[in-house]
Amino acid sequence: MISIVGVLFLVVFVLVFFGAFFTIFTGFWRMRGMANKVFTLAEQEMDRKLKEGPANGTEATPDPAICSHCGGRVTAQVAQCPNCGAGLP
Repeated sequence: MISIVGVLFLVVFVLVFFGAFFTIFTGFWRMRGMANKVFTLAEQEMDRKLKEGPANGTEATPDPAICSHCGGRVTAQVAQCPNCGAGLP
């Protein structure tokens, strides 16, 4: 025969166990929802930046010491590349 103390202990143990399980489960469920929100915001930010284009001042500027047509080095400020004859900016 089980004593009343044993029954009370079993009831309290079961309630605590299921309370902890429920708390953990709902916490993970909320975190999953927050992760989805974070990924959605990150995707929206990436789309916005792609539509906006590069920020001011971050565009690649051609190196004036290299010919943009043949890739040869230009030693002085000249109007044409000495290697291929292409016009330089």
